[in-house]
Amino acid sequence: MKLYDSISRTMAKQGINTMTGDMYDFIADWMSWYRGNVANFHTYSEQLVTGRKVKRERLTLNMAKKVCEDMAKLIWTEKTQITLATPEDTSALWSVLDSKKNNLSINLPKFIERSLALGTGMLVEYKIGDEVLIDYIDADLIIPFIWDNSQVSGIMTISRSIQNDGSAKRWVSLITIHRFDGKIYTREHQLFASKSETQLGERIDLSSQYPDLPETQAWETDTPHFQLFRPNIANNLDRNSPMGVSIFANRVDNLREIDIIFDSLSQEFQLGKKRVLVDRTAVKGSIDPETGQTVQYLDTSDSVYVAINGMEHQPVKDIDFNLRVEEHTKALNAALNYLSAGVGLGQDFYNFDGSNAAKTATEVISEQSDTFRSKVSHEIILRDVLFDLVKSICYLAGIECQDEDIGIIFDDSVIEDKEAIARQALIEYNAGIIDRVEYFVRARGMEREKAIDYVAEIEARNQTTTEVEPDEE
Repeated sequence: MKLYDSISRTMAKQGINTMTGDMYDFIADWMSWYRGNVANFHTYSEQLVTGRKVKRERLTLNMAKKVCEDMAKLIWTEKTQITLATPEDTSALWSVLDSKKNNLSINLPKFIERSLALGTGMLVEYKIGDEVLIDYIDADLIIPFIWDNSQVSGIMTISRSIQNDGSAKRWVSLITIHRFDGKIYTREHQLFASKSETQLGERIDLSSQYPDLPETQAWETDTPHFQLFRPNIANNLDRNSPMGVSIFANRVDNLREIDIIFDSLSQEFQLGKKRVLVDRTAVKGSIDPETGQTVQYLDTSDSVYVAINGMEHQPVKDIDFNLRVEEHTKALNAALNYLSAGVGLGQDFYNFDGSNAAKTATEVISEQSDTFRSKVSHEIILRDVLFDLVKSICYLAGIECQDEDIGIIFDDSVIEDKEAIARQALIEYNAGIIDRVEYFVRARGMEREKAIDYVAEIEARNQTTTEVEPDEE
């Protein structure tokens, strides 16, 4: 894309060599699919029998966003635990992570979803006054320039705004250059202005827009204050790039197929609705000889009637089309199944199969070992990201923290078969292997203290019922 080429040329003059290649064209394409509006596909031209071309809009299930949502929900849940050595340190950490501006519990799942869609995402930690802040940056706003075995130690982030300069617009770009040499992390800020959206433009005074932002900052640390999250799949589109690829990067044809089938199914109902053919003269009505009033025999506002010539003295003709719903449903089921398997969610993730047969929860979950492996695979990358994020936050916030103090535990309950767990707990309770408290802990997911209180309440209620039981006559 032209903007990235302009940035590359400008930075090359400073000795910063980037390899943008085609990655940002791919990212733009993935963004279109993620939004659910792809040029020349969801809006297209169609030629009619008269030779006239008309614009059409293709409906979408927007499965690109859906698969990223579902994968993100598997990777991160509200039960994921991030802890330090002591409850006090953990509380201090979360006071930063979940501050009103950072709001990690809300923003991180969205960040993971967008990173899965665009192939890469970046977290940046910094400090303004006494406040430690986190930025969540998407793939189209980052350009790496130093890396080794996909470990990035030099990267640029872009922030653009449009300003009105008199009667003309100008695009102002803040370029932040991040470097880490293993001991020192530095951050340099450069400001540019251009009259063209596709050009970086000339460098201008940083203080003109950011008076409190220093041009260069440096920290002595063993952890950079930025982290890259990428799906744990190989980049087969540009093997030399450290950027990741979208989880649906190799399933775009599948996404096209799904939307074509879905749009066709919708048209099946629009074009195949019931029609009643009548002679054109019938819609004009006739004069009642007694009253002189025009009598309308048909409701002309009802679109079911179609007026044609040549049906004089003929009864109306009812046309009822056969809708091909079953064929469309089978095709859509199969396409969705291919997609879910292709992005790592496993077969039948959306409870569809070729025969349209219903499956039990146990069958679906037992077939989702691929889903679990994908979840764990992406969590390997996310764990490293969160680990460095916590170290960076602790450094900036002045929280005592050693590597061994950081605990990150992901939630695996999202893939458990709760029905099977409950059945097994009941079998073990009936066999005397576990007591009532353990049964409710496992079968109902209760906290142990709550399960103890619940069992005591049941026993007290049973005792009361026995005491008031009437005597037998």
